Amino acid sequence: MKNRIYLTLAVSGIFLIQCSKETGNKGVLPKEIIPQKQLTKADFKKIAEETKKNLVTNLTQKISEKGAENALEFCNVNAIPLTKQLEDQHNVMIKRVSDKNRNPDNAANATERKYIDFFKEQLALKQKLEAKFDNGVFYAPITTNNMCLQCHGSEKDIKPETLAKIKSLYPNDKAIGYQENEMRGLMVIKPN
Repeated sequence: MKNRIYLTLAVSGIFLIQCSKETGNKGVLPKEIIPQKQLTKADFKKIAEETKKNLVTNLTQKISEKGAENALEFCNVNAIPLTKQLEDQHNVMIKRVSDKNRNPDNAANATERKYIDFFKEQLALKQKLEAKFDNGVFYAPITTNNMCLQCHGSEKDIKPETLAKIKSLYPNDKAIGYQENEMRGLMVIKPN
C-alpha cells in the first residue's frame, strides 16, 4: 500500500514538473487562480475618474472637430470599446446607466435607480455628491454640464442636425430635456 502511494506521488510530481517545463510557467499559477487584490473605494474612485476623463477627452475632441453630431457617432461606436479597455486594464466591470437612457443597454436596474434617486435628492438639497460603495459595488453620480446639453439638453439647446442624428442613431432615446447640473446617471464599477 505504501509503495502505491509513493509511486502515485512520484508520478504526480513528474507530471507537474513536466507541465511546467512544457508551458514555460515554471510554477506560476494561471491568472484565474492567482488571488486578486481587494479593491478599495479609493481604487474604484480612481478608475471612475480615469474612465470619465477618457470619455470626456474624446468627446471634447470630436465636438471641436465636427460638432456634437460627430460626438454622437463617436459615442455610438466607441464609448463601449473605450470603457472595455479600462475594464480589462483594471479587471473590473464598468457600466454607465441612467433612468433616462439613450442606449437601451444603459437602462438602470432597480438598485441603480435607487442610487440615482438618492443623488437627485442630494442635488435638490444642494448637498455635495459623494460616490457610494455598497456590497463591493461603486456608484458614482454623473451630472450634466454645459457641454452635455449639446446632446442631452432641451430641444432648444440641441442643434437640429444633432437632434436628427440622435433620432436616427437612437430611435427610442429618453436622454434629452436636461438642464445643467442635473443627475444624468451613474457610473457603476464592480470587480470581475
